[in-house]
Amino acid sequence: MAEIHLLDNETINKIAAGEVIENPKSIVKELVENSIDAGADEIIAEIRNGGKSFIRITDNGSGIERNETENAFKRHQTSKILSSDDLNSLHTLGFRGEALASIASVAHVEMITRTSSDSSGTKIIIDGSRVISKEDIGCPVGTTIIITKLFYNVPARKKFLKSDNAESGNISEAVLSLALSKENISFKYINNGKVVFRTPKTDNFLNTISSLFEKDLYNSLIKVYYTGSNIKITGFTTNLNYYRGNRKQQIIFVNGRYIKHKRIGYFIDAAYNTLLPKNKHPACFLKIETDPSLIDVNVHPAKTEIRFQNEEFTLNEIKRAIFSALHSNNIIKEVKKETLTHTGDYSSNKVEDSNSSLSIYEKFDKYGNGQEEDIFQDAKQDDFTNIRLTEINLNEDTEDTEDTKNIFDEAIKNTAKEESESVQQEAEQQSFIEIKDYERKIPELSVIGILMDTYIICENQAKTEMYMVDQHAAHERINYERFLNQFNNKDIIRQELLVPEVIDLSFKDYHIAMENLEIFDNLGFSVENFGINAILINNIPVLFRNSNIKDVFFTILDSIKNNDKNNLNLELSKIIKNACVKSVKAGDKLHPQEVKALLKDLNKTENPYTCPHGRPVIIKMTKYEIEKMFERVQN
Repeated sequence: MAEIHLLDNETINKIAAGEVIENPKSIVKELVENSIDAGADEIIAEIRNGGKSFIRITDNGSGIERNETENAFKRHQTSKILSSDDLNSLHTLGFRGEALASIASVAHVEMITRTSSDSSGTKIIIDGSRVISKEDIGCPVGTTIIITKLFYNVPARKKFLKSDNAESGNISEAVLSLALSKENISFKYINNGKVVFRTPKTDNFLNTISSLFEKDLYNSLIKVYYTGSNIKITGFTTNLNYYRGNRKQQIIFVNGRYIKHKRIGYFIDAAYNTLLPKNKHPACFLKIETDPSLIDVNVHPAKTEIRFQNEEFTLNEIKRAIFSALHSNNIIKEVKKETLTHTGDYSSNKVEDSNSSLSIYEKFDKYGNGQEEDIFQDAKQDDFTNIRLTEINLNEDTEDTEDTKNIFDEAIKNTAKEESESVQQEAEQQSFIEIKDYERKIPELSVIGILMDTYIICENQAKTEMYMVDQHAAHERINYERFLNQFNNKDIIRQELLVPEVIDLSFKDYHIAMENLEIFDNLGFSVENFGINAILINNIPVLFRNSNIKDVFFTILDSIKNNDKNNLNLELSKIIKNACVKSVKAGDKLHPQEVKALLKDLNKTENPYTCPHGRPVIIKMTKYEIEKMFERVQN
């Protein structure tokens, strides 16, 4: 056996640095977090060649005392905590005392810093953990740190760095997230001499978002404000006009710290169940505030992973916050002149540069430092968030709708391919969301015609908005919720078949069916033994009376085979979606009374906006948008 010996400090520092400093992004993140902790309200991050050759972080924070500058680069020396007890009440982003020491061990570091009590600043140069020089220098209050020759003494790590563009993209993501994390801090991000973005110094979260993201996203935002037991969730999520093919624009902060938590994304998707197309995800910007003692941030050196003391509770509160925001607003998909020139899948990952975002910056002149309420008050004139709606008045004897139980907590399937289905299912198995008696979601409409025997054309009472309803998608939604309601209430309406359906099965399928007769019965199907490897169906739910009974039966049977018996409800959504063959089709000619009944039933649904597959049921176009297309008004 080889002799056991103590490693030298240089080797120890390099090994430790590998845990904290994985790439240029890690350096930028650690240094910007230090700037935030130092109380800076102006931060400039500049990189070249993906951060490989040059990184400079400048802030106007409190600075570092001259006699402390060398200590700042020593491992496990920090001003942010004194003992392990402080880990239970962290109010800073950094706390390990490892970042500067790790950076200095694998790069050439130059730091210029000054406190308000010092008449001059201090410049210190460190190379591979060794202090090269230290001298006085004239400089403003704050700190500037310049990193060059990254990984010059760790060639193995340098070899595995990605391309300049890839590393730049990762750094952009980190700076963008940090820019969103705190109010009243102005960020400026420069890449190869070009200003990528800058954010205003504002206490208005919406202003910061608008400076970083495209106008389509900004116009689709819905305010989230939710308070629960030991938790407060604020921020914004998007309506049905904006969605992405990934979750990169789901940005979450906990007590001001940007975090990555795989399960949160699934609970956000669960709140949007059936509202968005398959494999599409909303954008959201959520700030979660909770007691620091209820979370553990000391999980990984990167500090983006945290543990919640009661994770299931927290995840359900996030889902509840998103759900409440969506269903207390009108989220009818709106068509604008601009949207007619591109698809509804906003899949670009581009962050606007300073030139392309100038139109967004004009909002700051308009809104100044006003509160969020002022901005939303203006947005109401051209958007549909928080519009008060009235009930459809199709006839005088409209009956009150019966409350639907928790239809939005059913499973969402086939989300991100990179995650396991078991994680997805957990989000749907959590406690039910109580559906409140929200306002009606469709305004009072007058039917003015049917287009292509498919689209019902309507206008509102004020004649300022035009609505189009897809009759097939509307009927799908009605049937979907109606059956879920019946299933949840264990009151499925059945119909006896004049000619019973006989289905021949394989030996295996026959025995599975016979072992699960109770499940079929709960779903409204009367299944009986009909000899060797055959079953007889006498009764079916009324909803399926025009469906292919054999196809529906095998859909249920396959769901039983693929899922635990007690978790069949995870496939219930899929089963009912397959019953859409009964729904009114595109091209079916409807009598005016049928149109009236269809809209009346649609108004009774909890979600009249999309079909069970996430396609729009109803879209809106304002008179202003129509007149813009006909050039009756100026843009």
